[in-house]
Amino acid sequence: MLDRERIIGYLQWFILLALFSYDGFTYLPEESNFALFKSLYYVVIFGAFVFIMALQMRHGRLPHSSLEPVSYAIQIYIWLYLVRIFYDFMVTGVDQAIVTNPFAAVFLYANAAIVPFYGFLFFRWDQINLRKLNTAILLIFLTMGMVSMYYIFTGKAFEYIGSDGRFMGNASMDTIAFGHLGTSLAVLGLSLFYQSDIRLWHKLLSIGAIVSGLFISVAAGSRGALVALIICFIAYLYMNGHKMKILIGLPVLAVLFMALLPVLNDILTSFGNQALDRLYATIYDPNSMKSGVTSGRDVLFEKAWHNFTDSPVFGSSLFVDGEYVHNSVFESFLGFGICGGLLYLFMVGYVIVSAFKLAEKDKRYMFVSLLFIQYFVYSLFSRTLSMLPLFWLTMFLVIIYYSREKSIE
Repeated sequence: MLDRERIIGYLQWFILLALFSYDGFTYLPEESNFALFKSLYYVVIFGAFVFIMALQMRHGRLPHSSLEPVSYAIQIYIWLYLVRIFYDFMVTGVDQAIVTNPFAAVFLYANAAIVPFYGFLFFRWDQINLRKLNTAILLIFLTMGMVSMYYIFTGKAFEYIGSDGRFMGNASMDTIAFGHLGTSLAVLGLSLFYQSDIRLWHKLLSIGAIVSGLFISVAAGSRGALVALIICFIAYLYMNGHKMKILIGLPVLAVLFMALLPVLNDILTSFGNQALDRLYATIYDPNSMKSGVTSGRDVLFEKAWHNFTDSPVFGSSLFVDGEYVHNSVFESFLGFGICGGLLYLFMVGYVIVSAFKLAEKDKRYMFVSLLFIQYFVYSLFSRTLSMLPLFWLTMFLVIIYYSREKSIE
């Protein structure tokens, strides 16, 4: 019979891998009830958290992790966000087409941000092998990457060509999801490859993940995902002490990329892939801003600024004319006013600094730090924070591991 500690260990692994598998929902058939599946998914995870705490309480004491003071700012922000979502959806009934069930919006956010934050405090983090976690998450993302490439190679991804040149694999997996999946794969592969205690098959797996990730990112043509990839690569070099390579190598790579972009674009368009057209236009078309290549973000940002100036103290709403603003900083100032916006900037800034310190201290933490940086960049170009569970997950992991490392110094 399994002992209590082993059951807790298995449940911890289950929760972590299940949370990192969230984007797997995008592969469900179009006619699936996404809200129902996600609700059941979070109910199971919540049950696992409760079960862990119940097993620990049988010892007569519930262990509790101590966190950095910034955790108070995080708690204030995530609860403010929950109140704002509840007010927008359940009280004012904001007119939007993103979420059809207002209760589901509140429920899914609470289980994506609030439940993991408090549940993780009762984890036994010393039982989590970071190299194994890096490998397991890489395998999960690689599996999703293979499905993505299946869509691309079989032409299914091009069945949903839009007027702006973007394509979709199904109704919920758009170009941005494809691109960031590729970025995550490259980040996870780079992080695993650098670790010293890995075997040959880890090296080969890492190389495969990096190559697959780069291919997916380029084929998707998502500019935000490519920006995240570049920023993560710069952070990777910095964390590994290669500061001079950043100053010398990156400008050279940038020039080569811009020089080769027309060639890459011609090759992809010859196969019917219009994904790079938008990126090509962004760099080479002087009228690209006027031609709508920004996907309307410039208009949203302008409206968000006007809405913020109308209500700078308490904020107005998380939405602009029924649309989310596609930028987490704008979203914070828009939804919570100047105090909430500054709180968000302080919180994220502290976690970014912690992420760099954590990875520089121990390279085993690098994948956690880089994934948070990636998902923060993700939040600056698309989605709303209530729809980015991996942003919260990676933020919490950085804070928990950083606090743990400081406590044992």
